[in-house]
Amino acid sequence: MKKHNILLTALAFIIGLHGAALSAYASGAPAAASSTAAAGSSHAQAVYQAALPLLADSAKLPQAIKYLNSSIYAVTPYQATVLVLKLENVHKAGLKVWESRFTSSAVQRRLSTIYTTGASMAKLAESTNDSTLRALLKSAGESGYKLETAEGTYFPVIDYAAYRKYKLYVTSDIREYITIMATESDLPSSKDNGLVIGWSEVAGRALSQEQFIRSHPKSNRTGAVKQLYAMYETDTFYGQNNTPLFHYDNQEMDLEAQKAYSSFLARNPGSSPFLEKLQGFMKLLKENGYKLDDAVEDYRKAEVPLS
Repeated sequence: MKKHNILLTALAFIIGLHGAALSAYASGAPAAASSTAAAGSSHAQAVYQAALPLLADSAKLPQAIKYLNSSIYAVTPYQATVLVLKLENVHKAGLKVWESRFTSSAVQRRLSTIYTTGASMAKLAESTNDSTLRALLKSAGESGYKLETAEGTYFPVIDYAAYRKYKLYVTSDIREYITIMATESDLPSSKDNGLVIGWSEVAGRALSQEQFIRSHPKSNRTGAVKQLYAMYETDTFYGQNNTPLFHYDNQEMDLEAQKAYSSFLARNPGSSPFLEKLQGFMKLLKENGYKLDDAVEDYRKAEVPLS
C-alpha cells in the first residue's frame, strides 16, 4: 500500500511537470525566456531613449558619438538605424558652423603648414604648437569631422569612414549606404574641377549607386544616393572640365577612358539601365573611331542630358 501511494505521488508529480511544460509551450516561451526578452526589450528602449537628446543638437556631437560607439550594440536594428540617420542629420546641420570656424585667413595659413593628406583631426592637432588651432582641430575631430582641401582651401567634411563601426547594427539598406558614403569620404572623386580617381572607378561607383537605388527604392537615403548617382553618371559620360572624356583639341576619346570602360563592361556583363547606356555609348564610339561627333553628342544628350 505504501509503495502504491509513493508511485501515485510520483506519477502525479510527473504529470504536473508535463502539464506545466505544455502550458509554457502554448504561451510561446518558457517564463524565464519571456522575462529575459522583456528585460532585453526594455533595456534597448532605455538606451535608445537616452541617445535621442544627444542627437538633437550639433553642440552635443562629441557626447553623442561616444554614447553610440559604446551602446549601439544594445538596441534593435531599427533603433540603431534611426540613431545613425539622426547622427548624420546632425552632422549635416552642424557643418556650416564648422566651416565658418575654418575660413579665417589666419587658420588657413596655419593649416597650410601642417596639413597632410589623410591625417585625422587629432593627428593634425598633435602637430601644431598653436593652442587655439589645436583646440579647434581636436574639437572638430571629436565632433566627427575630417579635414579636406581643394583649390588651396582647407575645410571640414563629415568623416563617413567613422560610420563603418555601425554597419553591424543597422538595417541592410543603411549598411550599404554607409559603404557608399565611406568610399566617398576615403577618396573623393574630384578636386579642382578634375577627376582624381580612374575612369573605371567612376563607372564602378555609378553602378554601385544604381544597384542601391534599384534594391532599396523606399530607403530613407535613396534620395541622397540618387543625387550622388546623377553626378557620377554625368562624370562617366562627360568627365569634368579639367578631365574631359574627349580631348578639347581633337575631340578624341581619352585613351585611358576607352580602355577602362571596355574592361569595365567586360567585367560587368549584367543588365541595368546604366550598363545599357554605357554599352550603347561604347558601341557607337567604336563604330566612329572613338571621336566625338554629332551622333555621339546626340546619344549623350538623349541618354544623359546635362541639367
